[in-house]
Amino acid sequence: MEFRCLKNISEEYLLEDVSPEEAVSYVKEHCSEYFCIPPDVVVFRNTRIILDAPMLVGFQREKKTIIVPFTKRCMGTFLAKVDASEEEFDFFSNWSEDRGSPD
Repeated sequence: MEFRCLKNISEEYLLEDVSPEEAVSYVKEHCSEYFCIPPDVVVFRNTRIILDAPMLVGFQREKKTIIVPFTKRCMGTFLAKVDASEEEFDFFSNWSEDRGSPD
C-alpha cells in the first residue's frame, strides 16, 4: 500500500516550512553526496515523496543517513533525516542520471 504522509518515512525534521531553494542549499552544504529526484514520482518506504519541483536527496554516508525532501501542500517544504541502509542509498543514487536538476 502506498502512503502520502511524511511521518511514514521519518519524524525527525532538519528544516520545516522552507522554500525549495532553501532545502536545496541545505542539502548541498551539509551532505557529501546528493542526487536529484523528480516531483511526485519516487516511492520510498511505501510513501510517495511529494515535491513541487525536482529537488535534491542528500547522503551522509558516514552517519548512515539520507536527507529526504518532502512538500506538504499546506505547510511548505521539509527535510527529513532518515537512518538508511546501503540498499536505500543505492535506491536514490539510481535516480541521479538524466533526471534534470534543481536551479
